[in-house]
Amino acid sequence: MELEASLVQLGIRTIVSAIAVQRLAECRGFLNMNNLNSGIWLSVGFVLSLAGCASISVQPGTAVATKGLPEKVYVEPFATAGGDINVDREGAELAQFKSDLQVMMTTAITVDLSSRLIPAVAAGKIDFSRRQNAWLLRGEFVRVNQGSRLLRGAIGFGAGATKLETRVQVIDLSTGDGKPFLTFSTTGGSNAEPGAITSITTDPLTLAIEAAAGGAGNVAHGVTEDTKRTAREITAELSDYMYRSGWIPEGKWVPPKQYSN
Repeated sequence: MELEASLVQLGIRTIVSAIAVQRLAECRGFLNMNNLNSGIWLSVGFVLSLAGCASISVQPGTAVATKGLPEKVYVEPFATAGGDINVDREGAELAQFKSDLQVMMTTAITVDLSSRLIPAVAAGKIDFSRRQNAWLLRGEFVRVNQGSRLLRGAIGFGAGATKLETRVQVIDLSTGDGKPFLTFSTTGGSNAEPGAITSITTDPLTLAIEAAAGGAGNVAHGVTEDTKRTAREITAELSDYMYRSGWIPEGKWVPPKQYSN
């Protein structure tokens, strides 16, 4: 019975690895895998096994002209009410997860904006009805799918993939009308990252660090990594708007990753 169980597990891992290579090939842009001979296919599979395909992209919404570059950007906590939050928590733990997610996103956006583009701070208790030379960035979590931490940690390559989708509005507080001049959405997730079974890690220090962190592969990543990637794309979208408006030089422009099917 133990031998049969081992063979079943081996078969499952082989199938998952094959599917993973196909998904990663699509992710990396190999358009016609049928034209590759078996030797190249194995080489591609090996290379792709070392490189994940996890990303966040931007879906443009509306963009209208506004007065000019602000002195700072206020970032409100993203709303979670009404969002599809699919995680392995409920009750008080779910409420804490949502609160932590809001803090993570606010922190990620303010830090990334401040370091790469323009000063940004958490909104806090501020009277936004008063006009000032600042922008207000607010958003909502549309979908948060934690996926399977077990599958991501044990297998990776898209097994147990996460998903994070948001909607964002940017308001110019100098106008006083409270209407957003820029709207967009972000979507993506940790679709494929190496896991413990399929990744190759031989450095003892790396193995020790991963073990101390509570697991191998991307067990400690998931939604946290998606949050950071989302913040970077939000910075990129604001940067793109500023560059196209002629307010920042090309050297400060961060092109956003545009969503495509």
